[in-house]
Amino acid sequence: MKTIVIEVLVAAAVLIVVVSVLGMLRMRDPYQRMHYIAPPASLSAMFITVAIFLQQGFKPELFKAALTTLVLIAMNTIVTHAAARAFRIAEIENWRPAKGEEVPIKSSDEPVRAGVQQ
Repeated sequence: MKTIVIEVLVAAAVLIVVVSVLGMLRMRDPYQRMHYIAPPASLSAMFITVAIFLQQGFKPELFKAALTTLVLIAMNTIVTHAAARAFRIAEIENWRPAKGEEVPIKSSDEPVRAGVQQ
């Protein structure tokens, strides 16, 4: 029974990766593709970690897998944000707001004129 559960967890992890890759291939631009980075980095990693726990128990392999999963989950948002920023900078030659252009930079999203002191 334990072997079947482990195989189901590994199969689910692989399926998530395959579906995410297919989703990335179907999207039109890099911004849409970034949404498909998260499931393999979080769900698949968690499934593999649980499978390792069921297979090995509380051994060093489990702690290494758990640490790797936590790092993947924590870094996923950072890498996604950095990639989105890099895509934007690559798309737009002058990506900084023009003087006098209104941009939402406050938490309340009130438009603020760039280059104007308040």
